[in-house]
Amino acid sequence: MATLTGRASRRLIAGAAALTLIGAGSAVVTAAGPAPASTAAEPVMGGHITVSGEAEVANAWTPAAMQCDSYCYVRARTFFDTIAAIDENGEPVPMLAESFTPNDDFSEWTVKLREGISFTDGTPFNAEAAVYNLQVAGTSLLLAAALGDIAKVPSADDPSKMELKIEIADEYTFTVYLGKDGDPEQPRTWPRFPAAFSTQWGMMASMEWLQAVAGDPSLAATPVGTGPFMVESYSPRESLDVVRNPDYWMTDAAGNQLPYLDGITFRVIEDSEVAAEALQAGDIDLITTSGARAIADFQEMTDDYSVNMQEEQGETNYILLDLDKVGPLQDQRVRCALSLAIDRQELIDATAAGILEPANGLFSPGQQGYLEDNGLPIEQDLEAASALIAEYEEETGEDVTINLGHTPPNSVVQSAELIMGYWNEIGVDVTDQTVPQSDFITLALFGDPAFEAFLWRNHAGALVSDQYFWWHSTNAAPDGQLALNFSRIRDEDIDAGLEAARGALTPEEGQAAAEQVNRAFAENCYEIPLSWTKWAIISAPEIQGYGDLRIEGSEQPLRQAAGQFWVHTLSLAEG
Repeated sequence: MATLTGRASRRLIAGAAALTLIGAGSAVVTAAGPAPASTAAEPVMGGHITVSGEAEVANAWTPAAMQCDSYCYVRARTFFDTIAAIDENGEPVPMLAESFTPNDDFSEWTVKLREGISFTDGTPFNAEAAVYNLQVAGTSLLLAAALGDIAKVPSADDPSKMELKIEIADEYTFTVYLGKDGDPEQPRTWPRFPAAFSTQWGMMASMEWLQAVAGDPSLAATPVGTGPFMVESYSPRESLDVVRNPDYWMTDAAGNQLPYLDGITFRVIEDSEVAAEALQAGDIDLITTSGARAIADFQEMTDDYSVNMQEEQGETNYILLDLDKVGPLQDQRVRCALSLAIDRQELIDATAAGILEPANGLFSPGQQGYLEDNGLPIEQDLEAASALIAEYEEETGEDVTINLGHTPPNSVVQSAELIMGYWNEIGVDVTDQTVPQSDFITLALFGDPAFEAFLWRNHAGALVSDQYFWWHSTNAAPDGQLALNFSRIRDEDIDAGLEAARGALTPEEGQAAAEQVNRAFAENCYEIPLSWTKWAIISAPEIQGYGDLRIEGSEQPLRQAAGQFWVHTLSLAEG
């Protein structure tokens, strides 16, 4: 058995930028360096590797409760398979499912599951187990808002409670019914609905284990799924150890049973600088990072490392604003002034090694709805920004004061300091708040008093319909209540665009709807875009098999989303 350890220490890396991460999407993957994606002629069975990512998950590990960022997805998919996955073309393909079949108007979807699959506790994966999972997660406090257009009906067990309208046809078949805002009397056209099965909602856990966790929450630390690995141990904020599932159902194209590795240790290292140093010291074998400085340095060391870039359809680095906070952020002039005050290129040069591109919105290049010119100025204009602040203060008699929150890594602190300096120049008073990474998402979810303006990162994906639950007003519960629409945006044009995109039957319809949303964001300065994120999966040259996972019946490999990768086909080279 091979294990990677003890490689010679190499040059240390400077501090790396890492804004908050959440969500999942699509990304184009390119590779450089030794043993890049898909170069292994024959897989090597066995071995153990150590992986590092930037954040620990909150509320691990039940699909209904996980506050799941990119690194959470990587780890969760080692033990939870999903009903669907997304391929390189951005299309949903069956994974645990065998097929998805819509009715004529795409408002009902019949799912046929693969037969003969079991959870690692020996219980069968079938329609009963799948629907149980979908009901528990789909009606949970965290995920229900993201699934508002699935029809709801009174529960057969307790008519006082509502549940998703899902009907089981036989042991391996069920149908999901869609309804506008959950109304079964208003069928909802949703052509891309199977993509929802590729998300956290579609992660399948043992029904027996979920029921046990309901009685003893401590059991959530030892999740049970159908995935390629099984959890051996979990220490929050330290490590997650998984070992090979010897009875995993999936094989590669040559008939070899997956996964190839015997085990993986996942560590959490929030600071990209520290993670990069650990990789060079041989303490870890692979890092997933958005740290631009680290990425830039490793791109100069491709003789020694594989650098797998994810550069398109990625996330945006931006300042997330809470529009429910009474005060200056509710005024468009102030928000636009804060945006105009920022020198984006200087910020990128100082904190991101100059390798990122200034962003004019939350639609990154390659995404549906991206526009080179959406109407938002990205050049710094201190004079115009100062005039807007002065106009607001004269009209209201109130000074503009902003509380800027951010996570602890050095380059994030540096970014915050630069932004506070820009805002000071236009007459804005700024208070500085450092927030632990593990608390960041929770504060935004509930509109905590501490959340006013946060340095943030989100919104990877191919289609604007993937962002529906982040931006639609139905998900904008007021501060103090859980809202996936963190900014509490309530805009009729954005809602209309999202609605049109969700029901779009042609690419042209979807593009027009997405552009409408993009321009509405730009006009109102609801968020302050800074730059478009680049992610990299950087590893020792011995690790191979990136991008090789294909589902039986699909010609395309599965797409690796921003900061994510599939562990099934990772292996160690001989020697």
